Amino acid sequence: MKPQERFDLIMGRQSRFEWGGEYVPSILAFPREAPKGSRISRLHSRKLGRTIHLLSGPEKLFAQMALYHPALFELHEQKMLWPIHAPHPLRGHPLTKGTFPPPLSGTVEIARQIGFKHYEITKEDAAGVWRKMPYPYLGDLLLYLHSDCGGPFAINWTVKDDSSAFHERRRGKAKTAVQQKKDREHAELRGELERRYYASAGIRTVEVSRDLLPPVVQANLDLLYCMHDLDFSIGSSLLDDFSAEVADSVDRGDPVAYVAIEYGARWGFRDQFIAKIYQDIWDRKILVDFHEPILIDHPLVTGGCDLLVEFSSFFEGTAP
Repeated sequence: MKPQERFDLIMGRQSRFEWGGEYVPSILAFPREAPKGSRISRLHSRKLGRTIHLLSGPEKLFAQMALYHPALFELHEQKMLWPIHAPHPLRGHPLTKGTFPPPLSGTVEIARQIGFKHYEITKEDAAGVWRKMPYPYLGDLLLYLHSDCGGPFAINWTVKDDSSAFHERRRGKAKTAVQQKKDREHAELRGELERRYYASAGIRTVEVSRDLLPPVVQANLDLLYCMHDLDFSIGSSLLDDFSAEVADSVDRGDPVAYVAIEYGARWGFRDQFIAKIYQDIWDRKILVDFHEPILIDHPLVTGGCDLLVEFSSFFEGTAP
């Protein structure tokens, strides 16, 4: 896809979004659209009621982590950073009625302030004249959450595989000392551009990377997410009774799989009862230690550090 075609695609998708309608990311996780070398994935979210389009393994991991948070009510992936001044991302949302959230400064102005060369393309305008136009940068994950007092706020997550990648682009590739210096300067300025862009509207940017989460935490999130939106053909009252017995089993230190086997033998649908265990963990009805493997045929490890407490800084506050 040519840059001019992608420019029109991104603008067409992002400029039309209004709260109450369905969000469409700038790039969809399909081979024909995703950048070369992307590890694309599509996650269906029960909470959002739509498919999330992700372009890397770390994006998938942190999208799962964001959706695990009970205060999250929306997530925008592949969000365009407007080259010109634009409304606050929450403007027009019913929860901001009667308020006036500050607007976003455009990336062109911010790039000029920090001495960063903004990416441009040549594009034909309505009069048939070819002109240089600023090409929009894209963010990774923009989270929308309810605050403790009930009001909404946004947090921007910029995502990498390794934390060192925030400080040098194309890490791992052979390059001269001069090129390495340029790549480090580019990475620092690109990061500063995004931080200032969101900070202009009071939105905090958090750098998150896969190496911050232990492998067992990553595996547990993936396991639970696979189960979180499975449908049941079992009645809700029976599922409530089952969940209560599972909770009692956790308190006694017994393997919860035995409860699913017992209910399955009596009512059938054993696999659905097993899935319900994982959903109760996902819904935080059962708080497990994410630093231990979630094995339902063993006593679940509880009382350890809550995942959302340990990484609470990822979800906190507004830009300074």
